[in-house]
Amino acid sequence: MSKFKTFTEEHEELWKFVKFCFAGVFSFGIQYIVDVFFHYVVFRGLQGQTVDNDVLRFLGIDSQMDAAYAYFIAAAVGYTISFILNRKVTFGSNNGVTSSFIMYIIMVVATVFIAAWMKGIFTAVAAKMGYENKISDFIIFVLVTTIPFLWTYPLQRFVIMKKTAEEVAEEE
Repeated sequence: MSKFKTFTEEHEELWKFVKFCFAGVFSFGIQYIVDVFFHYVVFRGLQGQTVDNDVLRFLGIDSQMDAAYAYFIAAAVGYTISFILNRKVTFGSNNGVTSSFIMYIIMVVATVFIAAWMKGIFTAVAAKMGYENKISDFIIFVLVTTIPFLWTYPLQRFVIMKKTAEEVAEEE
C-alpha cells in the first residue's frame, strides 16, 4: 500500500476536509468565471441600476442589479457542481439523494441570500471608499464565497451528506 493511501486511511476526516476544499476551489473557479461573464457581458446594460425587487429589498439586498443577478446565477452553478462532487467523491454519501438534495437546496438558498446581502454591503463600502474596480470586485467575491464555508462544511458533512447507519457499521 502506498504511503499516500495509508495516510488518507489513517486520517480519513482530514482527507474528507481536503477533498471538500479541492471541490470548493474547483467550483469556486467555475462560479467566478460564470459571475464575471454575467456581470460584465450578459448584464452589462444593467450596470448602475439598483435592484428593484421587494423580496430582495426586504432582505436588505440593495446592490447593483448586474452584480446581484450575476451572483445568483453563478452561485447556482457553483453550488450545483459542489453538490455533485461532494456527494460521492468527498463524503461518499449513501443517504437518499432526494432528501439530501432538498436539504442542500435549503442550505444553498439561505447561503446565497446571506452572501448576496454581504456582497451588497461590501460593494457599497468599497464604493464609498473609492474602490470600484476589478480587484475590489474579486476581493469581495472571495469574501462572500469563503465566509459561508464556516457553516456549509459542517452542514454537508454531518447533516446533508451523511452516510446511513448500515454503511457506517460495515466500515467498522
